[in-house]
Amino acid sequence: MKALYKLTGGGIVLATACKLKYYYSHANSEDLDWIIGPTAFVAELFTDLSFSPEPGYGWVDVAHSVVLAPVCAGVNFLIIAFCMSSFQILWKKHSPNVLVTGIVLAATASYLLTIFANAMRIVLAVILFTLDIYSAWLTPDMVHRVAGIVVYYLLLCLYSQAVNWSVSGQNNRGQMGENPFRKQALRLVPLFWYLLFSVGVPLANNSLRADPELFLRHAATVGAVTAVLTLILYKAQRWYLWVIKDRYNARQPTASSLE
Repeated sequence: MKALYKLTGGGIVLATACKLKYYYSHANSEDLDWIIGPTAFVAELFTDLSFSPEPGYGWVDVAHSVVLAPVCAGVNFLIIAFCMSSFQILWKKHSPNVLVTGIVLAATASYLLTIFANAMRIVLAVILFTLDIYSAWLTPDMVHRVAGIVVYYLLLCLYSQAVNWSVSGQNNRGQMGENPFRKQALRLVPLFWYLLFSVGVPLANNSLRADPELFLRHAATVGAVTAVLTLILYKAQRWYLWVIKDRYNARQPTASSLE
């Protein structure tokens, strides 16, 4: 019964993701107002940008020459976040009662996360554009691409942890203190989903055959950035757990104090 539940839920999630991917591939800027519009609104809260919808282009800030086009909508990130969180819920929860509820909550949370992630990408892009750091090899396009990967992947990792903590029903601090590396594979969950859709799907769509140099450069950039970030997060978590354990041990009464 549990296997049937997971297969049914997984089928619904994948079918939804495929349908959204197909919709995105044929959508124009007006079709994507539901995600570009809120992104523009949130970005305006953190910058002096002022966007307005421009049919055929997207949301445009003429004064700063910034365009939020369909390619900037972040639908691919939405699909990644939705699939990842939905399967995390399906893996942890075995009751059919939470099938629809879990998927709906995953979709809602992933949508809100995408809006925030897109807005942060815009804010970071505006800041980076003003810096005098560019050269013949460090191009604005490269910096923009790497910054986008960093924002998306870090938020995806945080989102994965938040979903795991929410569905596990356990106290995180106590869990880590008892067995901090009991579920090491969890930190690879966002890496798997990000690489699957960022590299695997384009590869399946013959991107390598269409433009080998462009695809290999894209795959190398995504792989290198996500690998470095994964290692940094791993080291940071180990340091955090070491600090927590050290503080916990310091608070424990010694044998002499109990005598």
